Order: sequence, then structure tokens, then C-alpha cells
Amino acid sequence: MGSTAALSERIREAGLRATRPRLAVYSALESLGGHRSADEVYDHIVLEDEPLSRASVYNALAALTSAGLVLNADAGPGRALYETATAWHHHAVCRLCGEVSDVDCSVGSKPCLSPGGEWGQIDEAQIIFRGVCTACLGRTGSVHH
Repeated sequence: MGSTAALSERIREAGLRATRPRLAVYSALESLGGHRSADEVYDHIVLEDEPLSRASVYNALAALTSAGLVLNADAGPGRALYETATAWHHHAVCRLCGEVSDVDCSVGSKPCLSPGGEWGQIDEAQIIFRGVCTACLGRTGSVHH
């Protein structure tokens, strides 16, 4: 987890002002780790006695995502999930427990796939793997469909 000065610098380098809401949201995502909903981020900030509205959390998430500091962790339908951005990657979702895990991008940068043909310019492709995670397999044995 970074210091406030380091977080401020990271936010400024991405072309944003390092406002209190952006610092609180980014810090919360770093502290929580993994893939988190806006409500989880808000709840963490409240527990840290940081007075911040839900709308400020959503606005900060939008700004940090647009700047590339936060990734929208696409796990399919349901609540939006966010994580601090390090390297472009995809996600695997367990059908039993709902755990969302990172999966390295085979190319290492986006878009990493193209639809082929004459579609146009692709700047991002997100892949969602679905199945049963190792932990659930260990509890239930193999799963057949």
C-alpha cells in the first residue's frame, strides 16, 4: 500500500487532480485488494472514518477508471467490480462460490484479441472464463455438466 504522497503523485501522473475522494477511493481499493464493488469501497471508507458520500465514491471510481488507474473488473452480469490497475488481464469466475480471479493476458496488453475482418478499431477486449475454481473442486470433487 502506498503513502498518501505516493498515491497523490500516481493520480497526478495520470492527469487528474489528487482530490480527497480520489485518494480515499484509490487507497481503499489498494487496502481491500481483489475485485471490489463501489459499495464495498464506500463501506471501507466509512469504517476508516472518512466522511465521503456514495456519489463521491462513484465519481472518483469513474475518474480513476477513465484515467487508467483503476480497472473495471468485468465478471459479467451483476454489480460492477473495480481493482487497482497494474497490468491488463482477464478474469475467471467460479460458478459455485462466485470468486473472481485474475487471469494473465496471453499477449500482455490490450486489446489482445480482435474480431477479425473489417470491424473497425478495437482498443479493448475482455475475456471472462467461467468454471469451477480449485477450492470448490477440492470440496466437491470433479463437476460434470
